[in-house]
Amino acid sequence: MTVERLLIPNLGAEEGDDWRPHRREPSVRCVARLWRGIFGPGARWPDEDAGNASDVWPPALGPAPAAPVFEWLDARGDATAWLNTDEAERAAAAAGRSLCGAPPAVVRRVHDKAFSQRAALEAGLVPPALREAVRVFEPAELSDATEAVRRIEASLADWPAPLRHRFTLKPRFGSSGRGRVAGVDGRADTPDVRGALARLAARGGAVLEPWLARRADLSAHLYVEAAGGLRLLGTTEQAVTASGVPVGHRGLVDARGRVSSGTAHDEALREAAAEIGAAAATQGFFGPCGLDAFAFEDGGGAPTLRPVVEFNARFTTGLVALGWVRHALRTLKTRLGLVPGELRAFYFGIDAPAGGWPEAGDRDPHALIPIGWRDDGPRPALLLAESLDALDTLLAPRAARDRIRPPCA
Repeated sequence: MTVERLLIPNLGAEEGDDWRPHRREPSVRCVARLWRGIFGPGARWPDEDAGNASDVWPPALGPAPAAPVFEWLDARGDATAWLNTDEAERAAAAAGRSLCGAPPAVVRRVHDKAFSQRAALEAGLVPPALREAVRVFEPAELSDATEAVRRIEASLADWPAPLRHRFTLKPRFGSSGRGRVAGVDGRADTPDVRGALARLAARGGAVLEPWLARRADLSAHLYVEAAGGLRLLGTTEQAVTASGVPVGHRGLVDARGRVSSGTAHDEALREAAAEIGAAAATQGFFGPCGLDAFAFEDGGGAPTLRPVVEFNARFTTGLVALGWVRHALRTLKTRLGLVPGELRAFYFGIDAPAGGWPEAGDRDPHALIPIGWRDDGPRPALLLAESLDALDTLLAPRAARDRIRPPCA
């Protein structure tokens, strides 16, 4: 018997009422369908009939599974939102359902970028060069533009000169880089900054930080149990556009479906995820979540990890990517010979790279799994290869495009 699951696809809901127009964007609808595809048959939106999740299932993966890809997704009779908000809770109640996961008030508290910054400082997870260079602003501190500019420039004056060259103010509640404003050379008294202050105040305040030369964008994906236990679901390396918008995830997977980014930062990233996940649990949070991180160049050009950038107290595209990698585990074993003790590489893209997806025949040492392609939208797919080097070769001329801006990283 198929168990109906009600999903509330409020991608970008941390942006308040502004999230609703995003649902019309093809990329957002695409990610919502990909998300639905990890729940198994019977998953539906509040405004749709049950049984329409099959529109994304790739025939190349064989019969569609009868259960969600992760057992903790099997919340029978309840409703599951991308992000638990008061509005999502009301939508669940209107359908006669309870909302899975932590109460919206708790989610908002730990989803606030200020929470992750303070938790990282307390846990000693902020690189020395950045300990005095990340500043949280409350909404009231941004209400008077002239005074706000003075405060921002006073903070910038304390930074080392190289860090002041480029900086960013980002909303404490936002996604995929939306709403942030950039500055240069320690100057906050610009039309762009002044024009953004009221909007940032309305979005719960802002975080001021340097814009650093990234070497790798990374993420860790977790499930926090109601009793406080943590399940580390995997780590990935994010593919981002030149403007920093995430458009895909890559990594390595073993024969049991365990995923890692394949970078030298994995262990430090896992430890940071455990620390921040535990800190969120002490606040009453439970449910799916993700931690964003990146490696940047220090003064000598060596890579330094900033293990805590943002804590996403919701579903993420990285978690969706992990679900589809698990869906493809049988294909990895039969097509690419994945056996215990070995690893294979994957790239999960929300859309085709600029040069298109590489062709993949039955005799090729790689496989391409199109996922729910439509003529009028993005072409998401899972590319499987023997190694990360092989993956790089396949994707080398196919850089990520800037045109996708899904509010769901």
